[in-house]
Amino acid sequence: MRDDDRRHIAAFFDSDVARPTLGLVYGRRRIGKSTELVREITARGGFYFEATRVASPMQLARLGAAIGEHLGVGRIALADWEEALDALLRLGSGSTLPVVLDEFSYILEADASVPSVIAAALGPGSRRRSESRVRLVLCGSAIAMMRELTAAEAPLRGRAGLELVAQPDDFRSAAQHLPGPEDLDTALKCFAVIGGVVGYATDMVDFDLPRGAEDFDRWIVQRVLSPAATLHYEGSTLLGEDPLTSGTGAPLYRGVLGAIANGSVTAGNIAQDIRRSVANLTPVLTRLIQAGFVVRHEDPLRKQRPLYALSDPFLQFNYAVLEPNGASLRDGGVAELWDARRRSAFASRVRGPVFEELARVWLRRFASQDTVGERDHIGPSSAKFGGRDHELDVVAAGPGAIPADRVVSAIGEAKSGELVDGHDLHRLEAARTAIGPRASAAKLLLFGTRFEPDLIDQASVRPDVEIVGLDRLYDGA
Repeated sequence: MRDDDRRHIAAFFDSDVARPTLGLVYGRRRIGKSTELVREITARGGFYFEATRVASPMQLARLGAAIGEHLGVGRIALADWEEALDALLRLGSGSTLPVVLDEFSYILEADASVPSVIAAALGPGSRRRSESRVRLVLCGSAIAMMRELTAAEAPLRGRAGLELVAQPDDFRSAAQHLPGPEDLDTALKCFAVIGGVVGYATDMVDFDLPRGAEDFDRWIVQRVLSPAATLHYEGSTLLGEDPLTSGTGAPLYRGVLGAIANGSVTAGNIAQDIRRSVANLTPVLTRLIQAGFVVRHEDPLRKQRPLYALSDPFLQFNYAVLEPNGASLRDGGVAELWDARRRSAFASRVRGPVFEELARVWLRRFASQDTVGERDHIGPSSAKFGGRDHELDVVAAGPGAIPADRVVSAIGEAKSGELVDGHDLHRLEAARTAIGPRASAAKLLLFGTRFEPDLIDQASVRPDVEIVGLDRLYDGA
């Protein structure tokens, strides 16, 4: 869970508004939402309740017991959710108190009327409204279901003062849980497998991470590929938790995810892979974006077809490596299957795309103004030279509603595991020339893990060229 997310939660709990307020916190499992909420609740003496998948009467009985324990008065009988909300609001009578209902989707599954009850309890007609200063947070992991709470004509639309879609750690924060700063290349390879989900770096690998570059193969075989590894099944479990990817339309949605992970990144190519029309594919992609499984990259230079990517490195790894080899892995011989072909698939289909996104994140969030100035629009693009189109991993451009009018401030190449050399620099120079006058002052950024010495020497005397190695990527600007 990112530091910005933590600050938003703390600010909501610390609000001095003299009335009850509502916040929504949701995001995928195991990124640390509950851990952070419990920490904040504990620090403020608040109330935390984790729902379970049971019928409403049992849920209310559990909640009544928890409220009674919090107050030190024994079990409180709650006949319905109106009584439950009244009891929760009373907890904040006279002073600000954070209250969290976690796993709220389980409550919704058992009783779809609860959002209406909450809306009424927080509305102007509620008798508790003027007495309570509860900061009520509804937390859940079913992103699509939680988003519906405030969508369109939903009862809670306009009621929430906080709607936080919690995100996994970025690559810099994730490095705190991965191999240390003396081995950033291994940390990068681990991130390409498990991303920034803290649970994947702790409990779900039995707190076992590679102890160095030479230990990475052992780790990935034992803790990810092996049928005895928890992460071996996590892709199916993760998708099964969301109604979007577990219902009747699951094969279609999962087919789209697999197509993207294996290199079909335009709507046309995805549609061809799954044998659907682009028109039929559009709402599917929209829902996957809304559910947090897919990200859409707009081209900073021209108005054309967007590119799609999976939002999570582990899902990328699951569809590019685990799923295609699932049957073979379960038949045994896991170590033998982690051979040159699978390593090559990991390098091209997982580590490469993840590293390209890291480069864009670094430019967006961590690079200094001296490195690159205007960067209102950042994404992948392409340029035509040498008689064909060339993909550009990173392009940054200034403001402007019309892409063709934007001034290009940077063009970048990102290569993980391969040697970055003079050919890569020449390619960026050719791209800059091909884009034309609006790119004449663009910086040329070379992101990589290994660099040719002559290239480093060239960059040191050229103000238009920047080398971004792992030290700078993780700890520089």
